[in-house]
Amino acid sequence: MPTDAMNELTFAGWLAEFTATRAKRREDAGEPVLIASAAIEERQVDAEGSVRRCDLRFNSSSGRKLASGELKRPEVPEGRDPRNEKLRFDARRKAVARGLPYYFTCNIADVVLYQVANNPTEDDLEVGAFNLAPITRSGQAEAYRAQIDKQWSEFLDALEVKLTAIGRTRPTVTTEDVIAIRDAIYAVANEVLPRILRRVRADPSLAEELRQESARSFNFPAALQEKFPDKFREELIQMLRFGTFVVTQKLILYRVLEDAGPRRSDPYRLDQLDVPRASTDPQAIKTVLDQAFSLAIRRSKDYETAFSPQNFVPLVFTDPEGAQETAECQIGEVWHQLLTTVKNVSWLSISQNIVGLLYEVIVEERFRHQLGQFYTPEDVVDLLTGFAIRAPGELVLDPATGGGSFLRSAYHRKRALGENHASALATIWGCEITAFAAELSTVTLVTSDTHEPAAYPRVLLRDFFELRPGLETELEIPGELGRLKIPTEFDAVIGNPPYISYRRITNQPKILNALATARDDITMPKFTGKSDAYLWFIVHATQFLKNGGRLSFVVSSAILFADYGIPLIQFIGHHFRIRAIVDSTVERWFADADTNTVLLLLERETDAEARSSNSIRFVRLRRPLAQLIPDPSSPDRRGRIEELVAQLLEASATEDDPRMQVNLVVQGTDGGLQIEAGNDDDEEGLLEEDDE
Repeated sequence: MPTDAMNELTFAGWLAEFTATRAKRREDAGEPVLIASAAIEERQVDAEGSVRRCDLRFNSSSGRKLASGELKRPEVPEGRDPRNEKLRFDARRKAVARGLPYYFTCNIADVVLYQVANNPTEDDLEVGAFNLAPITRSGQAEAYRAQIDKQWSEFLDALEVKLTAIGRTRPTVTTEDVIAIRDAIYAVANEVLPRILRRVRADPSLAEELRQESARSFNFPAALQEKFPDKFREELIQMLRFGTFVVTQKLILYRVLEDAGPRRSDPYRLDQLDVPRASTDPQAIKTVLDQAFSLAIRRSKDYETAFSPQNFVPLVFTDPEGAQETAECQIGEVWHQLLTTVKNVSWLSISQNIVGLLYEVIVEERFRHQLGQFYTPEDVVDLLTGFAIRAPGELVLDPATGGGSFLRSAYHRKRALGENHASALATIWGCEITAFAAELSTVTLVTSDTHEPAAYPRVLLRDFFELRPGLETELEIPGELGRLKIPTEFDAVIGNPPYISYRRITNQPKILNALATARDDITMPKFTGKSDAYLWFIVHATQFLKNGGRLSFVVSSAILFADYGIPLIQFIGHHFRIRAIVDSTVERWFADADTNTVLLLLERETDAEARSSNSIRFVRLRRPLAQLIPDPSSPDRRGRIEELVAQLLEASATEDDPRMQVNLVVQGTDGGLQIEAGNDDDEEGLLEEDDE
């Protein structure tokens, strides 16, 4: 190497230093910082000890990869022009493999920024070029160090603007609205908490009533033991948030009907709702709200089920006792603020399952893990229903509805396919073990189109493992004779079953009985005691699917590496064509969950040859779903989802598609696993206990 030359590694060190210094300057100035650091990696040394290539990658403060690029000296062939084809090829290849939307090439004199194309048939776009220094040899760079620092910062500023733009979320009702309503719910719960603490401490029987209501309505196992004061207080706060949320979802519905009522074919109007801000009388506030909800039922001639839940509501409106509690009571103020917050959101319709999302965010994180409840992002839900539901009139089942996101998505999918309102509701079935979640799912489904009558949704308050195809239910529909029976077979089973360890769930006998009495054509697997609940949901759901029917679930990625995943994949391989298993390299769909997740796309198949010859597609997305699917208000959303589903199911094995990496594996007789003979047919029982 000439004595006046600088190697790429030394220059990369400069750029890493300049990047960190810029981030510190912005932070000290109170400015937002996305690009926090630059990492030097993948350098290789040749036989003479020279660095052959140098790669620089930008990271956020949390370590998230943002963009990357290749460096070359201007005196070497690949570095004479920063747009050199080989230099650009290397930079692009690494960016695509990492799922990065931008890459750059740099020859110390200039840096060129490119945006990765959305699909392999398009060319990448050059989006910026920046001159760092007027040099022709790397050895000249030292004299321009300060200028390079300044110009590099301008390059990073431009890149950060682009990265911030593509990273923005795009919900119709914004995250800020959800947080504002959550905070208002918290304020209501905190205001009434001192009165509840006094009541529960004075009345042990009330504590027992609350424990029972908590378990029955919310599947929330509260201890309410005063000897653990911090936990005692946390559990009461969570109960109060539940109760406030019950009323809040009614306020949201009332606000929606204010807008929707005049637009219906049988128009009506609701009075503007307000509460006395200075009131210290909880019962007066409750009376105002109850009267408004009764008015909504009378005027709409509908939605009685949605306005009826009272879980923990009396608790929220506990009266003050004595002069001090009355003086401190601010119930009018906190309910006025909550109502104002709800009014300030534009609710022309519930454009996404915002009520379900709100339900999740009011649950403390440690309790959410305990309940195994996590809101499924709308893009994930719509992608799964886009795979599962192919034609109007298809029968759909969600065996663990939660907040009703999949039910709502199924309804809109069916309407988009040409099905009318009444038929769409009549062909969607849901099941939920928790009372309020079942009520919430009903609300979510009946308000999917508030310009249509609520009709009669098929949401069952039952343990899924109590159900059988053809079972008579407690549901009765006016105009139809007798109680409804569960269909004998469904076209689709969809959902996000709970991620709860088998040892922590309370319905083990029902699970074992359901699987022990399964249809003869269902081959039961043998799981260990460490198995998560979602495995059993997949097995039991298989009994409800017709041949050719589709199952689309969000499941833990542990299915691919945990011991209990082996018998599950074998079971799936014996009953389904495994169309695709999808994960993402660039986003976690459940950021707060302990486990990563994958999307499981299955098709029921009774023909052994069709199963064994099937090619499983293991797909790793390299783009966030928000970049692959238009936002919910876009008229192109349905078509783009269908295109993405088709790509997932038909893609060839590829490494260079900027959207996804695809690997193909022949399914064979064991779901694509290489299992030694004799390991897959153990007849000793459905559950094998582990030695700990």
